Amino acid sequence: MEKTTANRIVVIEGPSGAGKDTIIKTLMQRYPDRFGKLVSVATRAMRPHESEGNPYHFVTNEEFDRMVEAGDIFEHTMRHGEKRGMSERYILELFNANKIPLKDCDIVGVRALKSRFNNVITIFVTADKNEIERRLRGRGDKPEDIERRLKDYDQCILDAKYYDYVLINNDLEKTIDKIIQIIS
Repeated sequence: MEKTTANRIVVIEGPSGAGKDTIIKTLMQRYPDRFGKLVSVATRAMRPHESEGNPYHFVTNEEFDRMVEAGDIFEHTMRHGEKRGMSERYILELFNANKIPLKDCDIVGVRALKSRFNNVITIFVTADKNEIERRLRGRGDKPEDIERRLKDYDQCILDAKYYDYVLINNDLEKTIDKIIQIIS
């Protein structure tokens, strides 16, 4: 597929605890006709509380490989022995439904999207490291997970310079308003 400018894709990324999942969920709840979550494809087994499309489009290894060979999956990685990737088909489905795809992905995913589509808006959300720690504790993360995520914070912050916008998410409502302004 050729690069397109007709539709926008919005990437929201940041360190764990910055609020990116809450932001995406809030945007989709408030503006269900405007936004849709861009769900990745994965080969791992579906867990009991999951369903197709939540949190992944679940496929077999063979299906995944066919999608890569066909050019549908244009960015992929191996994580914990399982394949994960982004599918152009699911982006086009959202475009056809007149929705703006929302995606949380790292800088590798951002580069893949920008190489494939012209109108990708990238927003890095963060908060002070102490606030991140408070949020992680508040949501009940295990101490060892908090420690690992706080170590990841410093590396994650270094990637902020590669995004179009950097927002400090100290107030969800203000952050949502800023994102709507950016997208409009």
